[in-house]
Amino acid sequence: MNSVAIRVIPVALAAWALGGWICDAHEVRIGATISQTGHFATEVGPFGDFLKAWAQELNSQGGMPLDRVRVPVRLFLYDDRSEEAVARRMYERMATVDKVHLMLGPYSSPLTFAASTASEIHGIPFLAICANSPKIYQRGYKWIACLVDEAPRYTHRYWEMIKEESLAKSVSFLVEDTLHPKGVFEGARMLAQEAGLQILSVHTAPRDTRDFGAVILKLRAEDPDILFVSANIPFATLFMLQAREQGLKPREFHVTHHGGPFRKALGRAAEGVTGQSYWTPTMGGPGKERFLRLLDLSRISLEDYPWLPAYMMAIQVVEDVLSRSLSLEPSEIMKALKSSQTQTIGGRVWFQENGVGSINTYPSQIQEGSYQILWPKAVATAPHRYPAADQPRK
Repeated sequence: MNSVAIRVIPVALAAWALGGWICDAHEVRIGATISQTGHFATEVGPFGDFLKAWAQELNSQGGMPLDRVRVPVRLFLYDDRSEEAVARRMYERMATVDKVHLMLGPYSSPLTFAASTASEIHGIPFLAICANSPKIYQRGYKWIACLVDEAPRYTHRYWEMIKEESLAKSVSFLVEDTLHPKGVFEGARMLAQEAGLQILSVHTAPRDTRDFGAVILKLRAEDPDILFVSANIPFATLFMLQAREQGLKPREFHVTHHGGPFRKALGRAAEGVTGQSYWTPTMGGPGKERFLRLLDLSRISLEDYPWLPAYMMAIQVVEDVLSRSLSLEPSEIMKALKSSQTQTIGGRVWFQENGVGSINTYPSQIQEGSYQILWPKAVATAPHRYPAADQPRK
């Protein structure tokens, strides 16, 4: 029978462990942080519950498949408070105190940039999940691999759709001045040009901006077909509330992070907004039923947290990698990780030499309060509504 231990550590963070009574030689130790509080909590706050449900399920079946045996899992989870310094400290603890065999990265590029230094210093495999800024992978680190493709390609399917439709002719950009939104914007600007759109303007604003009035006035004068908002949920939500209130009406708002908290905050004003999603149940894929079961066990709504499929893909990669690793030696795990070709709910995951992965997002639109995948046609769950119903046509 597995035991559950709660460890109270400095700065009021908690580590959650499964199977703590088993000696170290006969367990797999995996560490991660979740932004349960702070700036990113709106995007990933309850994801620790999902990882706990996964570990509990594995241990109820005898543990993690490792070569030809099953080994109990011990999972260490910490709240990084959405702060880079805290994340760095927690991953250092995982390496030196918890002695983990594998690290799952925190949410966001800034936190991953900071946390992955512990992995590199101590030589521990680090699987980044939602962290795609090119700056992370330009440092020559050997112990990191990332589930997702680099930020500049984050919206490539959206621009393929726009080019194919040949309806939108112009775009303006609003960019949150942080790593991931800036990386996404750099790629989106080039992709928009390749799609034949005229770029009217680029507006960059600090993460903590509270008044968007001046920017909205300029955007109303420009009247772009597409207003592309590259931002995390708190920034995007506040901007959109003010934009709707002040009558800004492009033919389409494309908000890269338009997940559940954004939709709930805007209510009907979120209708028609497009953005990016990793997966919806209608897309199927290997592990679909298991993922939905883990969602039920952890009591998390996919509509509220559309980034969670990336975490499912990550645990699918972890299971595949450890099942092929000859031992829990860091070099063996890393070798298996870099050479993996894992089929997941979101597609095949493989890694480039610098660790960058293959998974990318799909354009989605809020229609009648639900998220619909728009492109490519092979996986689309609804047609693209352009212009949005409440926006004027030119």
